[in-house]
Amino acid sequence: MAQTRSYATKKKGKTEVQPFWNMSDIKNVVEWFEKNEEWDGYLITLLELLLGRRIGDTVMMKWSDLYYENGNRKSEIDTVEEQKTGKITNLPVSNMVWEAVDNYLSHVKINPMEHYDEYIFYYQPKTDWIHRGEFWHYKVFTLDFWCEKLDKDFSEKRKEKIVSDYKKQNKYETLGDYLYWEVEYNDIVKWQTDDYRKKLKKAIEYAGIQYRVSSHSLRKSFGYWIHKTHPFDPDCLLSLQKLLNHSDLQTTMNYIGLTEEKNRQLINDHGEFIHNVLAGKGDEIVKNMPVISLKSDDFGKIIRMLTDDVDKYQRAINMANELRVI
Repeated sequence: MAQTRSYATKKKGKTEVQPFWNMSDIKNVVEWFEKNEEWDGYLITLLELLLGRRIGDTVMMKWSDLYYENGNRKSEIDTVEEQKTGKITNLPVSNMVWEAVDNYLSHVKINPMEHYDEYIFYYQPKTDWIHRGEFWHYKVFTLDFWCEKLDKDFSEKRKEKIVSDYKKQNKYETLGDYLYWEVEYNDIVKWQTDDYRKKLKKAIEYAGIQYRVSSHSLRKSFGYWIHKTHPFDPDCLLSLQKLLNHSDLQTTMNYIGLTEEKNRQLINDHGEFIHNVLAGKGDEIVKNMPVISLKSDDFGKIIRMLTDDVDKYQRAINMANELRVI
């Protein structure tokens, strides 16, 4: 496929990315991971699309997030704490999640029960970090000693910020524990997600995607395509707001691309209108514009007032869907 500039590597500062607008783009990105036998990347990509977590939370998932100790599969995940917010969201697990997990396991030949409390996605620096936690006595570490042990060439300003952040929190009693569970943990997450982003960039180039996307687009696509497949469900956005842990509906609409999509549609419709005005057809367009907007549930109530015939009711609903002006 054609090579094109893409934006899969996270850059410093705020960069707005879009959801994967096209189903074929999703298919081609996943296909790249399969063809190249990048099975960790394959499962990370699908878990992002299916669960809508941030990339840093996904790469740090454990098998215990998906399975019970007796080997039974969970129907809901309630153990993934968001690194950014500290919140835990209950996430129903769809059949497609398990389809992706089964495909992954068939290729990597792993028995999750033999690695129950371990991280799903192997990464050597993460393994080294785990081993340090088992054998090093972090509780007695000073910041300078820690920097020397890990060969960290931090500036005095960076050191001051670490100490300041440690003093502001009340989760960890010792500086050593804070260094291990916050500073080192965050570094491991960043390194592993950067490694994934490099592979995703190749998948995006393979797919020939020319709009701005990144790993965060997968989380946005989770919301966009749920709404796209439930356009008449009045509670869909409320559910997405909760699943994405947003403070209000407008934030959710902006985040998953609905606002951008609506703006694009309005501008395109307006352009078509001006085109028809210049062609002398403006009055015709205005006369045929929709005059009312109703929630599908409210429209259904009106139809039920007019008829108790189930077949007529369903035909009316189907006709309304077919004639619906988006």
